[in-house]
Amino acid sequence: MPRMTLSLPLPLPLLLIALSGLLCACSPTLNWRDVEVGPQTRVQFPCKPEHAERSLVLGGVPTRAAMWACDAGGLSWSATVLDVGDPARLGTVLRASRLSLASRLHGSEEAVRPVQITGMTPNVEARRVVLIGKPGEGPPARAEAVFVARGLQVFQFVAMAQRGAPAVWTESADEFLRSVRWP
Repeated sequence: MPRMTLSLPLPLPLLLIALSGLLCACSPTLNWRDVEVGPQTRVQFPCKPEHAERSLVLGGVPTRAAMWACDAGGLSWSATVLDVGDPARLGTVLRASRLSLASRLHGSEEAVRPVQITGMTPNVEARRVVLIGKPGEGPPARAEAVFVARGLQVFQFVAMAQRGAPAVWTESADEFLRSVRWP
C-alpha cells in the first residue's frame, strides 16, 4: 500500500501562529458580561470594567461613590453607585448627578423621560436622559444615561459615544441601560 504524506505550505509553528491570529481577529467588539455593581445590583457590561471609589459632594450632600467603567466599540460605559444615607436627600443627589454629568460634557440635556426599573425606590424622580456635549474638534460627545435610586443609593448608568463612534451605538447603549437588574 502506498504511503501518503501531507504537505503543509507553512511550517507547523507558523501555521499555528497564523491560526491564533485569526481567532483573535474573530473576537467580538462588545463582549457582554454580567457585573455586580452594588448589593444585589447587576448590569450587563460589553467589556471588563475597572473599579474605583472616592468621596465627593453632590448637591451639598457628602457621599461615597463607587464606579465601574470600561471602553469598547467606540463607547465609554459606566455604572456609578452613590451612597446617600438619608432618604430625604435622594432626589437632590439624583438631580445633582444629572447636572454633574452635563457639566463634565460641557453640554446639556437634549431629551429627558421617566424610567421604571423593577426594584427601584418608588416616588423618587428616576430619569433616562440624552446629553449632548458642546463640539470641540469633531462632533460633540453624546451620552445616554439612566439616573435611579434604590434604597439609600443613587445609581447612574452611562453609555457615552466617543468621537467617531459608529452610528448604531444607540442600540448597544439601549441594551446596556435596559440590563439593570434588582431582585
